[in-house]
Amino acid sequence: MGEVQLWDCIRHRKITTSRGHTARVGAIAWNSNNVFASGSRDKNILIRDIRVKDDYVQKMTGHKQEVCGLKWSFDQQQLASGGNDNRLNIWSPHANTPVFSLLKHTAAVKALAWSPHQHGLLVSGGGTADRTIRFWNSVQGEETKCLNVGSQVCNLMFAKTVNELVSTHGYSLNEINIWKMPQM
Repeated sequence: MGEVQLWDCIRHRKITTSRGHTARVGAIAWNSNNVFASGSRDKNILIRDIRVKDDYVQKMTGHKQEVCGLKWSFDQQQLASGGNDNRLNIWSPHANTPVFSLLKHTAAVKALAWSPHQHGLLVSGGGTADRTIRFWNSVQGEETKCLNVGSQVCNLMFAKTVNELVSTHGYSLNEINIWKMPQM
C-alpha cells in the first residue's frame, strides 16, 4: 500500500518501487528534471528523485484530505496540488508547506493545468458540487476568473500551439469542451 512503481515500458520490467506513503497514491506528476511528485490519501505529497536511492527527498504537508491532483508548472518552479478537502495549494519545490492555499472551490480539486502561453496562469476544476473552472495568477495567489460549467470538471489541458483549453466533464453533462482563450 502506498507504493509507486517505476516501469521500463520498452523492456516490460519494473525499475524500482518507492515507498513512503501510508495509503493509496492517487496522483503523480513528473517534471523534466528526473523528479516526480506523488500525492496520496495519507494527505501528503512526496517529492522523489529517480537518481537518488531514498524513497523520497522531500515531504510536503498542507492538505486535510486525500491529494487527488498534481501538476508541475512548465518552468518547474511551482507545483499545484488539489485535494478532496476542496483546497488548491501552490508550492515552491524548495518548501514543505504551501506558498498559497486557495479555498474557493466547493468540491474536490482534481483537474489542474498550467498555461504554456502565459507564465503563472494556473487553471483548476472542481467536482460535482462545485462545477467551476477557476483561473489563478500563481505568482500572486489570486483568482482572476471563474466560469460555471454546469458539471464536474474531470481533466484540463492547454493546447501547445494555440491558446485553447480542453476540459472534460463527468456528472451530469459527460462531455468534452474546447475553449478559446482568453474569452472562453
